[in-house]
Amino acid sequence: MALELSKKASLVGRSLKDIEKYGEKGTAYLGKVVMSSGERPVLGRKILCDIAKPHVMLICGKRGGGKSYTLSVLLEEFARQPMDIRKRISVIAIDTVGIFWTLKIANKLETKELQKWDLKPDRTNVRVLVPKGKLAFYRKKKLPVDDAFTIKTSELDVTEWLALFKLTWKDAEGILLTRIIEDLKEQLGTLYGIDEIITAIMKDTDSENNARKALVNRFRVSESWGLFEKEGTRIKEIAKAGEITIIDVSAYRQAIGMEGTRDIIVGLLGKKLFEERMLYRKEEEVKLTEGLKRESEMPIIWMLIDEAHMFMPKDEDNIALHVLLEWVRVGRQPGLSLVLATQRPNKLHPDAISQCDLFISHRMTSQPDIEAVSQLRPSYLHQNFDKYYQEMPKAKGYALILDDNTEKLWMVKIRPRFSWDGGVTATAFTD
Repeated sequence: MALELSKKASLVGRSLKDIEKYGEKGTAYLGKVVMSSGERPVLGRKILCDIAKPHVMLICGKRGGGKSYTLSVLLEEFARQPMDIRKRISVIAIDTVGIFWTLKIANKLETKELQKWDLKPDRTNVRVLVPKGKLAFYRKKKLPVDDAFTIKTSELDVTEWLALFKLTWKDAEGILLTRIIEDLKEQLGTLYGIDEIITAIMKDTDSENNARKALVNRFRVSESWGLFEKEGTRIKEIAKAGEITIIDVSAYRQAIGMEGTRDIIVGLLGKKLFEERMLYRKEEEVKLTEGLKRESEMPIIWMLIDEAHMFMPKDEDNIALHVLLEWVRVGRQPGLSLVLATQRPNKLHPDAISQCDLFISHRMTSQPDIEAVSQLRPSYLHQNFDKYYQEMPKAKGYALILDDNTEKLWMVKIRPRFSWDGGVTATAFTD
């Protein structure tokens, strides 16, 4: 049955019990229901989405179909929650293309469209972090960046260094790397950086000279990325309560020798957040048993990842995959939500698809991608997904929303953004 708040709004992602208790509080305004077919369909009631409890959400669509736009709408909604909701949530968006900084700028190009929806252009308060080694470049280009972040070198274990450098346990460099990292952890604990690693490699007398030189060169290259530091950015500085933090990893996109850096960032961030939330969730539960409010220093986490198939691939392994699969499988209990956006669901790990409880899909025409999401088809759908895509208006902004709580499929038009859209297609025209 449809969970309707009124004739003006329906809510997805929330149980009837919670709707009766909380109503519209802690929801995001996504768009409006499509009531008629054709290229200019009549729009009906609002569609609201629960963002107060953990979810695994999958957003799909072919290139240019609107998935990044929908991610931005979600980010705008998080920023506009009442303070008692906002202070319990920390939102972290992994930006692989470098487009979400435009949330800081009001959408003056679509003023008329916003007026049709009784909305106004408005900037969204987000915090943009970039790797420390790239901060000077961003500021030189006058891009609105708030701060830099680094990864604490000692937080990478041996397996993660091996994966980053594409080495195995059997390689001479891999054997040397394993010994060096284990020795440094035993001697220095967590207080070492790239310089200490390089020094230890050069002093090693049990390895061949070529292996030492090759491994030193790898660490010299990693040092140039400006990503690793002896101290590193504390996780609480990234996952701040009430804030939306954009982690811009676009500087490492497709760069030679840097293919694994984005995986390292997402993998380590995801691992630390998981560990912290598991601890603080216990504190919250103790408070509940004592009749107190469910509160702690660590907010619940929403992580939004664009181009998610890069981090959760179907046919290969990487550093981030296993961490994110833990979020998908058991993240609900500690309060970890994951929003995965991809234009290639056929390349996405099947567990990420099968475990999602909210599915938003813009138009798709690739049969392999349609077949990949077809495994979501529950018994209450009356026809296959490709039939629904054929019925969808071809204009940008329309989407299907499948919700396990309502056991219903909605055809909707995503609302226009308050903020500037940085994801529009490039053009030779200058106006």
